[in-house]
Amino acid sequence: MCDDELEHTHALPGGGSGHGLSRRRVLQGMVALAGLSATLSACTAGTGAGAASPLPARPANVAGLNAYVLGMHLHASTSEGVGSMRSQLAQAAANGFDVAWFTEHDWRRRRLLFRPSFSFHPGEVVLGGTWTLPAVPPDGSADGSSGGQVVSTPTTPNDRSANPASLRLRATSTGSSPATVGHRVSSEGTSRANYRSRITGRTVSVDVLPSSTGPDAWAQVLFRLSHHPASGDRPDGVCSIVYRLRPDVTSRTVSRDGTTGIVDVPVTAGRWQTLTFDLTADAGRVWHDMDPRDNSLGDIQFLAVSRRQAPAEVFFGFLRFDEQAGYDAVGVERDLLAAYADDVPHVLGLIGTEISLGPHLNQFGGPQKPYDYGVLTSLADKPGDIRGSIVDFIHAQGGLASINHPFKPADSSLTGDAEGIAHDLLSIGAGGADILEVGYGHKGGATLPDHLDVWDTLSRNGIFLTGNGVSDDHSGQDWASQENRFYTAAWSAARDEPGLLGALSRGRAYVGYLGAFGGTIDMAVDSDIPMGAVAVGGGSSRTVRIDVTGLPPGGAVQVVRGAVDYAGLSTPRPDTKVLASKGAGDLQKSAEVPLDAGDDCFVRLQVVRADGAVVAFGQPTWLLRNAPPHGVPAGRRTRA
Repeated sequence: MCDDELEHTHALPGGGSGHGLSRRRVLQGMVALAGLSATLSACTAGTGAGAASPLPARPANVAGLNAYVLGMHLHASTSEGVGSMRSQLAQAAANGFDVAWFTEHDWRRRRLLFRPSFSFHPGEVVLGGTWTLPAVPPDGSADGSSGGQVVSTPTTPNDRSANPASLRLRATSTGSSPATVGHRVSSEGTSRANYRSRITGRTVSVDVLPSSTGPDAWAQVLFRLSHHPASGDRPDGVCSIVYRLRPDVTSRTVSRDGTTGIVDVPVTAGRWQTLTFDLTADAGRVWHDMDPRDNSLGDIQFLAVSRRQAPAEVFFGFLRFDEQAGYDAVGVERDLLAAYADDVPHVLGLIGTEISLGPHLNQFGGPQKPYDYGVLTSLADKPGDIRGSIVDFIHAQGGLASINHPFKPADSSLTGDAEGIAHDLLSIGAGGADILEVGYGHKGGATLPDHLDVWDTLSRNGIFLTGNGVSDDHSGQDWASQENRFYTAAWSAARDEPGLLGALSRGRAYVGYLGAFGGTIDMAVDSDIPMGAVAVGGGSSRTVRIDVTGLPPGGAVQVVRGAVDYAGLSTPRPDTKVLASKGAGDLQKSAEVPLDAGDDCFVRLQVVRADGAVVAFGQPTWLLRNAPPHGVPAGRRTRA
């Protein structure tokens, strides 16, 4: 797992928190209880264990807008996990999502501070990080002389570094069946897995000296790629390519065994030689029904194989990565989505970016241009608190800026509880961002109630942020069983990027937890002030109309009121209370709640299940007596 980026699974929304949110769709509700009862039984309190059912169809709201479900903050084959764009789209379709919004790591797209070569020297520091060569579990039965070690001689003459070394591998099987020993390249930790990115646009070379090989003893290089759905005779799974370096073959041949591609490469025994692997070309030769560009370069393993007790000995040295001119990472992503459009017609694929060499912020919308980090020569260089600069850059491209996983230690100036994170974000005015990841499960020890506390604290201070829900998935597998499986639903007239961006910027969206909530959330104050809006002036006695469908069995929708008093850094806490809690039967009787707006306040809705855990929430609507100190974003302004 990469030191700070492989964020695949996280715990379910925590238990009840005193935050409540209540809403229902005017008699349109017909709560869909039967459809949700099975999903709730799989959603264990506090753990999120079990598989969820796909999201059901959703009714339009009173304005005729549709709730389009977005899978936000998704990673695929440009990032460091095993997910492919195709597998993520398949998961979106299987779980009833309308949009898959990809936000690949910007520095991995650019291969910024990626290590160009490896001399197999232990402890060698390059670009501020070290690579190591841990052993992989042996396969089959090998004798006691088998294994691997780093040696200082022999080494390839091509490696002119100060301390060249090579990896010596020996394998002798104890029977007729194959036995494999080997080591993998570990680039985790300080190196931040800085070779993992898309295979396209580069080749990989290594020098090899086959010392003792033959028809029953050879060397192998294995590259793990990405996960792909089943197709033809290829099963669902993570694909790999194995290069078998054979002195007993005279031409290069390609075959496959399920998810493993096999390329036999002729080599000459007894001398150093350079082998170059074009993974994109070879993946295309192995699997004709796969777009080979949709693969990440994952694990790299060097192996020795013996069968029939034949001794194998091989030396590997001087691994390098050669970048190809003209590679357009974002262009490849757009090409892949266009190619997959017919395969997954009910899911719209969109391209965003996670700007993440330092703090992690997502860009949704606008051209996905590279952010300029300035002069960086090492992964140990700290860009500093550049959140405001990143937000300004995203806005200059016409995009929306999201503050990602706020409790992640590397993304704030201090770590710890909700007050500390709220204090940090207040100190920079949330950097001027538009979105905060509130639906994020556990991160840095934080629960969903902790995320809600931070968000409510910012709302208390007149910082207008849309809270979204994400999975931050890197795997492209089993969305329904992941602990962190939040989704965002945007109320929009069309399923297109402009409409969705408009909804997110105005706070016309809600967040649900897959398997625990499949309904809809909307709200209006005095019938004409929509969810997410900021109203200045007007009457002090208001009415909240709750438009909610699909409450979970035994659950309720709660109306939460929060004070807006600009308490600032001295009180980095929310001041909220639950005004009302309504179950499905209550909503059928009355879907309105009176609201005292004599003092500045905000109001929002949240859905709780029977045990009090929050499983969905809507956006705040602010009711202010006077204009806030920093103004109101244009899209949120409404008449009082």
